[in-house]
Amino acid sequence: MTAVGDLLVEFKEKPGKGDEPPILTLTERNGFVRQADRFNKRLATEDVSNYKVVRRNDIAFNPYLLWAGAVAQNTIVDKGIISPLYPTFRVRDDHDPRYVARLLLTPQLISAYDSIAFGSVPRRRRSSVNDFLALPLAKVPPLPEQRRIAAILDHADALRAKRRQVLTHLDALTQVVFHDMFGDLRGGRWDRVPFGELIPRVDNGTSPNCEARPAGSDEWAVLKLGAVTYGHFRPEENKAYLGDLGSMASNEVRSGDVLMTRKNTRELVGAVALVDEVRPQLLLPDLIFRLHLDGARLNRRYFQALMMNPQKRPAVRDLSSGSASSMPNISKARLAKLPLELPPLALQREFAVRVELIGGQRARVEAASAVDDTLFASLQTRAFRGDL
Repeated sequence: MTAVGDLLVEFKEKPGKGDEPPILTLTERNGFVRQADRFNKRLATEDVSNYKVVRRNDIAFNPYLLWAGAVAQNTIVDKGIISPLYPTFRVRDDHDPRYVARLLLTPQLISAYDSIAFGSVPRRRRSSVNDFLALPLAKVPPLPEQRRIAAILDHADALRAKRRQVLTHLDALTQVVFHDMFGDLRGGRWDRVPFGELIPRVDNGTSPNCEARPAGSDEWAVLKLGAVTYGHFRPEENKAYLGDLGSMASNEVRSGDVLMTRKNTRELVGAVALVDEVRPQLLLPDLIFRLHLDGARLNRRYFQALMMNPQKRPAVRDLSSGSASSMPNISKARLAKLPLELPPLALQREFAVRVELIGGQRARVEAASAVDDTLFASLQTRAFRGDL
């Protein structure tokens, strides 16, 4: 029986003296990224002598299982360094690195990572390297066949990436329209009104103990920060809640809600997303505000674009405080004093109409992207089952 350890070799290469390759980190959505691109300031210790070198196509394993998909492959730099927290591996010479990386990110293997974890507290669970390397695999094809399968999956994935790129362009288009209609926010063109005057009520929910998994369609769930973090409402970012509902019923998310993260990394804190459509039985956590706007003065789509505007984001981030530099918090008192640029409501509404047209196009591209993902998953299953 083949095991993961038959494909990988663990290594711990230390940086050489005077060696300063870029510091890399692991993220939930994008695997390896440059730490400088992820954070505004250097969070790593100045002494990186204990860090480990990773070269292109090396693989890191996250033993703490903070997200589904605990394996990432370095495809961004020829050489970087990464925290000693993560075990690092090289693919054996008789296997294709692209094939192995995709094999380790199949749904079957992702599920297996969770099965070898130990610990009762979700965010403190971990697994051992030996258990990871001992995970069984189906028969692995010869190297030429691995390369053929990897090439097919790479081509299919490139098509998915192009669709995601269109989504990125559409998101940028909203801010282009914003700048075209409202100009430079530093120009003093519009009255500036305190946040608390335009948004007189701010609610937040509670964060009860939840299951580590997303909720089923008939279960109650509590939103995670990821539901709002990136400026688009993602209801699938949730955790199942099986306890008593009690007074939390008032925290149910509703269509028309304006949501804002009150706690996150400094780069991401204060993100705003609009809820246009939502499934029932989703609850607000303590980490997300629900904002009640004065609709006679402030349009929700204008407000969302304003709060996510690159010129406004520094002022929003500066509202945050706290001893934990990686997870600062925005208080309601400080938020109430934030000045908001307030153009005439008619102009705000005209902007909203244009944004809704962009949103309609985005929804169509997003739906097509979901189809791409489904087809890719099917292709991936067939590939590793030997049907290609």
